This record gives sequence, C-alpha cells and structure tokens, in this order.
Amino acid sequence: MLSSGEMTTKSAPALVRYVFAEGSWAGALTVMVRMHEIGIQGRVPFSMGEIREEWGSSEYQKIFVTQHGSLYHSTTKIDLKASPNVSRYQYHLPKMVYAEKPELFPIHDWAWRYNFEWFFGDFIAGVTVGLVAIPASVSYATKLVGVPAQFGLYTSFIGALMYSLFATSKDVTMGITAVLSLVVGQTIQQYVPNGSTEDKVTYAITLAFWTGLFMLLLGLFRLGIVIDFIPVPVVAGFTAGAGIQAIVGQFPGLLGIKGVNTNNAPYQILYDFLVNLGGTQKYDAIIGITSLFAILFLKYATAYGVKKGYTWLKYVGFLRNAIVLGVYIGVAYALRNDKSVPIALVKDIPAGLSGVRGPSFNLNYASTKIFPAIPGVFLVAVLEHIAVTKTYGRINGYTVDANQEIVAIGLANFVGSFIGSVPATGSFSRSAIKSASGVRTPFGSFFTGATVVIGLFTITGALYYMPSATLCAIVITAISELVAKFDVIFVLVKVDLLDSLGFILAFVVTFFSTLENAVYAAAAYSLVVLLLRVARPKVEILARTDKGLWLGEESDSYKHLVEANAADSEVPEGILVFRIDESLSYPNSSYFIDQLKATIIQRFRYTNPVVRTKGERMWNDDVLERVQRRERLGLTELPALRAIVFDFSAVSQVDYTGIQALLDSKDDLERYTGRPVPFYYVGARKRHLHALIGTVQDHVTAADLDLSPAAEGTKKAKGIFDVFPKLHNSAEEVETRKLKQQKALQFFHYSVDEAVEAADRRTQSILAEVGQVKAATSA
Repeated sequence: MLSSGEMTTKSAPALVRYVFAEGSWAGALTVMVRMHEIGIQGRVPFSMGEIREEWGSSEYQKIFVTQHGSLYHSTTKIDLKASPNVSRYQYHLPKMVYAEKPELFPIHDWAWRYNFEWFFGDFIAGVTVGLVAIPASVSYATKLVGVPAQFGLYTSFIGALMYSLFATSKDVTMGITAVLSLVVGQTIQQYVPNGSTEDKVTYAITLAFWTGLFMLLLGLFRLGIVIDFIPVPVVAGFTAGAGIQAIVGQFPGLLGIKGVNTNNAPYQILYDFLVNLGGTQKYDAIIGITSLFAILFLKYATAYGVKKGYTWLKYVGFLRNAIVLGVYIGVAYALRNDKSVPIALVKDIPAGLSGVRGPSFNLNYASTKIFPAIPGVFLVAVLEHIAVTKTYGRINGYTVDANQEIVAIGLANFVGSFIGSVPATGSFSRSAIKSASGVRTPFGSFFTGATVVIGLFTITGALYYMPSATLCAIVITAISELVAKFDVIFVLVKVDLLDSLGFILAFVVTFFSTLENAVYAAAAYSLVVLLLRVARPKVEILARTDKGLWLGEESDSYKHLVEANAADSEVPEGILVFRIDESLSYPNSSYFIDQLKATIIQRFRYTNPVVRTKGERMWNDDVLERVQRRERLGLTELPALRAIVFDFSAVSQVDYTGIQALLDSKDDLERYTGRPVPFYYVGARKRHLHALIGTVQDHVTAADLDLSPAAEGTKKAKGIFDVFPKLHNSAEEVETRKLKQQKALQFFHYSVDEAVEAADRRTQSILAEVGQVKAATSA
C-alpha cells in the first residue's frame, strides 16, 4: 500500500493504468508516466477501483504521483508481485506526447466477476422494473410527449439495454421519464404546433438524435463539469414545479374532458379545466378516479403490510400500476361491444418492432426546429439523470462517474433514435423500485429492456384496451412522488438564503411559464449566484485564541470565545492579519482592494508626513475626509500600520489581475503610511510563488504590471517576471535570480504565528519611530 510517493510500472511499449482498491487518496489523482525507453510522455487518470488480479514484474519505470498540484518525491516502490491492491488495464498507444484512456466500457471492470448470486438479484429487479416500465412508458408517451404509445416502449427498452453496457450506477433505470417527457411535449407544441402525429414523432426522434450526439461529445471530452454549475436546490425547485405541472395536466384526461391544452402553464390549465368541467365524460371519470384510488390504496396498504412483516407485499406495491392497469384493461375488454359505455382507449400499438422509425437528417430542419430546443432538453435530461445516479450512489455506498454517465445517456439517445426512441434519461421512480428490489449490477437494466421487448412482441394486442383515464391516474401517482415537500424551503433558508431563493424561483417560473423558460431562468440564476460568490468573497480580519487558533473576529466561534474569556486578541500593535476565502482573481480583485482599504482606514492611523494642499491632492482622494469621519466617531488613538499578513490558505488561484490588485494595495498603503508596508503570506501555493515574490519587493509597483498601451513607458512587470528563467541565462543572471528568490522567501510562511512573529520582529524600528513622534507631539 502506498501513501504517497514514487510508484513503478513495467517497461513496455504501452501505457499501463493502475487502480487501487484502497488508499489514503480520495477521488481521482493524476499519474505522470515517463516512458524513457520508448520516448513517450503520457498522462493517465488514476482513480479508486477494485482488485482485478495479482501480477508483477521486476522491471520498472518511474511514475510520479501528483495531488492538488503537489509533487511527491519519496522513494517508496510498489512490489507489484506481492501487493493484492493493484489491478491492471493495459492498452497499446501510438507514440504520442499525450495520451489518455477514457473509461468507455465500465462493464469490463466487473463482468469477469459476474456470478449467479448477482444474476439472481439483477433478474428479479430487472423484470420487476420492466413490468413497471411498460405502463409508465405508454402513459408518458401518450399523455406527456403526445406521440403514439409504441414510441414510449421503444425508448424504454433501448435505453435500458444501452445503459447496461456503459453505466457506472447499478440502480438507475434509463428510459422515458415524466419531467423530460413534459419538456419534450412542450417543445413539440412550440416548434410543431399544428403538426400531424407523424410530424410530432419525427420531431421527437430527431430531437433525441441530436441531443444524444451532443451529450456523447460532451461526455467523451470530459466536459461534464458544466452540470456542476447548477446547484441541487434549483434542480429540486424545477423538478417540483414540473411535477405540479405534469399532475395538473392530467386532470382533464382523468375526467375525459376534451379541448384543454395541457402544454400551457399550470395556472392556465387549472382555469381551462374548471371552465370545461361540464364536458366531463361519465365513464372516463369513473375509471380515472377509481384507478387513482386503487393505485393509492395498493401503495399504502402494501407499505403497511411490509411493516407488519409481510415482505413479499413490497413486490405487489412495486407492480401496483401494472396490476390496476391490467384490471381496467379487462374491464374495457369486457365492455368493448357495449356502445352505451364509451371509454377512451389507447387502441392500436404495432406488435414487435414493426413501428420503428428513424430521425430526420435534414440540416435545415434541424437548424430551425431542433437546435434551439437542445439546451433545455439537454439540461433537464442530464440534471435529472445525474441527480438520480448520485442519490442512489449515496444511498448504496458507491460513486458514479458523471462524464461516463453523460456518455451512457448520450449513446442511449443517439442509438435509440434509429429505432424510434424519444429523449430519455434516468427515472427516479423506477430507479427507486430497482434499488429496493435488490439489483446487484448495472446489468439489471438488460433484464428490464428484455422484459419490455418481450412485452412488445406478446401483449400489444391487450394494450389496445388500455383506458386513457387509467394512464392519467398512473402519471399522477408516479409524479406525485417527485414533488419535494415544501418544508424543505425552511431547511434551505437555515442553510443558505440564496439556495432557498433558487428553489422558489425555479418553482414559480415553472408554475407560471413553460419548462424551457424555467430551465433557462434556473441556469441564469445559478450563474449569477456563482459569480456573486466569486466576485464578493468572504474576507476576514483574524484574531488569535489562547489555544493558538486564528479565527475571524466576526465569526460566531471567536465571539463565543471572547464571552468565555478564552480569546487572546493581543496581536502585535500595527500588524493586520487579513484572510480571503476565495481565489484572488479578476472578478473580485477590486472588491479585495476596497475591503482592505476600508479596514486600514478604520483601524490604523494616517501617518504620511507629507501634507498635500487641496490643489495638490487628486480629485478622487477622499482618504483624509474618511479619516476625519472616523475621528469624529472617537477613533483617534489608533496604532500605525507596520505590516500585513495575508492568510492565503484558502486561495487556490491567483491570476494576473489579482497580482495587480496586491500591488495597487501596496501603493495605496505607502501613500497612507508614508513608507513601504511589507506583505507577508501564509499558505501560498508553490505555483503562485514566483508571481507573489514581486509583491514583496520594494522596487516593484502596480504600474510595472500595467498591460495597457498607455503605459508604454513602464518597466512592464520586469520586477516580477525577471524571477522566471530565460531560455539562455548567464551564470551571473542565474546567481542574481537565486539571491532575489532567497531574499523574498523570508516573506512566505507556513503558519500565521510564524508570519506575525517575523513581521513583528522586522518592523520594530517603526514602533520606535512612532514612539518618538508621540513623545514629540506630547512635548
């Protein structure tokens, strides 16, 4: 077992990937492989995995492991022959400078260990979900997407089959889903408002083709990070709003009411539904309402029975939709010849795959009708899928690869479009059933797909008699489980007000507008919040506790210690300890300067001995006025500023604008104090060291870093960038650069205590000078 260090691999004309079953590193690392014999330099992802086999070799190449940008140089070696924690994936690569092996077939990692126990669990769960998927697929296709029933079945079977080969989640069931179907249905209504059934089918299939292709490319290029920019509360708000909209949209069908556009906003559907209540069809309403109550009764009755110890009842609960649908298919079939009892039925569903259709490859059609709809469909599909995969991964104790999941759903949509699939993604409700049924591997989805295929070839004749009202009842009960409890808002308020506002915004826009508008509103809000948090980071003035901890003066922890007399705020006079809890970059650099300047004026005395007349002062120089306002508040006996210690332990990135902000602050402080104010850094990253060195050198100013053409006469940051090595250096230049670096390193420390001590020690002369000024003033 390695903790950190230099690892080894075979000497061979190929790159080898190692996956460790256990280790001290969490998440993915990066392994740098130097293949000296064959002249290849490769970069291969390194992640956690399971034991594959024991193997070894006495011939080694050096592999340096990096974690968070730090290079470990220890001499530890892995004994591949003795270690049980190494698994091998060997593949041949052409001679290239950079090579990476994408994990396109995760099934390869575990298929060789497949056993009968896994098979039994997968078979039971897969068949159970398949029986649930048949009525759900028909319901969503006909009631939400607005296409014939067979296309919902095609979507569910091809989605499940494809997902079983490329998935990293064992619990998720891929297929047609309620929320995505609602989005697709509204999209069809927007872009094909007066189209025939054939036009709608072509549009839905073509949308699946292009959306799947886009997902596939995004996943292959490992760009799944885009989904991380939309927070969970916003997704929950959108899902809740979409669920309400889908439920409300089934009310007319539940009662057999015709003429209500169920693609309108929920409030409009409710209004139209109430206005048209007089058009209720008696027998459709009886079937719809009794179906609804029967499904709910089976749900709660079986759950109660399971609690009492009758565990087999859980499968009855899982199949409640299929059971109720089967009963009412029988009722409709028995009444088929009674003309006095009109019942709205699904009717013809082509047997087998005889109704298969493909997408349109007309680029003009795609550019005008498909491409504008892709962003909304993509976001809903990916967010819904990743949410369900992470949920069940968290519940069942495994991690999922977001990029691979995007590849999986992209392939399912892309390939599925050639046999008539509409856009598909992971289903919350069917995934819950699959997980509860004891699925063991992603191969359970194969049995789900196979069950749906068997249904297509055997029971389509019976599906002719499916009552439309019963399908509406199935949609209502299935989607009601997706609607978040609204007491979650109070939890969100306690955690973060912006999160709760995101939830409310997504829900309200979904309720009063279209789902597409809600998707864009949610994405825009998430981006604004993200930029706000980056542009307005938390900055703190630190104080020391009696246990040596440095906490923010305004933090609850420090205030509690002050009340308990456990805080030691005796920071040396004239030293300011300042922390920024975010990267110092172009969005927040101006805010950083403003906050630092305000803190200095509030806490330290103006000590510049040069007195400028009103004519000599800059028109926007308000420092003296701000000092006077402070003094009128009684803040007169303030110390002189000696040095600033910046806690950079939370700063992961410093860009060019951030460095310029530090130099601007340095110049402002010199004008305020009348002398250079040294900067000390704690916890600065090694990769930022060269750039930060310039901020501790007295001869470097902000003007040296100005890149604008107007600053043509400046030194152009020579003071900072002369520390970087040139292509050709004389011995004298190398020695000079080393001396500068060594001198500058006295301003960089590992702990706040060390930095404060160094700042105090090196600025003692300022204290003496301030004391002399005070004595002269008193005299």
